[in-house]
Amino acid sequence: MSTIHIRAATLKDLPAIEQIEEICFHDALRSSPRALRHSFKSPIQSVWVAVAGREMAGAMVLYHHPRSIRIFSIAVLPAFRGGGAGRQMMEKALKLAKKADCAAVTLEAEHSSRTLINWYEKFGFEVRKTLRDYHSLGRHAVRMRLALTPALKGGRVRGRS
Repeated sequence: MSTIHIRAATLKDLPAIEQIEEICFHDALRSSPRALRHSFKSPIQSVWVAVAGREMAGAMVLYHHPRSIRIFSIAVLPAFRGGGAGRQMMEKALKLAKKADCAAVTLEAEHSSRTLINWYEKFGFEVRKTLRDYHSLGRHAVRMRLALTPALKGGRVRGRS
């Protein structure tokens, strides 16, 4: 398997990111093409891709808030799972949060996916709340949080590159 590297996504990556979303997420979890395009234009979002050689292995969307980063999504194509793409994207998100002096990194995960929740817990995330019917009727989620060094007061989140 090729070495994986993480880079900021460009609009040229959009078709591949849409395909990753289609393969990796259930309908209720999938971002629409319109929402993904908005992520590229938003001043508070950033989009990242994991690349293995010439192939797109995964994608990540982050929301940059004044004192936290929210991991909106991390997706790795099945052929690349277990090869470090997810870990490297998570490490990128944590590095950006620390660079921006964030107090925390947050995310939501499907309540029924114990494997995914366990994976996040390995990075230090803790389940903080159960969100009933979060994704759709009967599809619950958990809100998870990783506390970092307390953030500096004021200012917007930096560290988007």
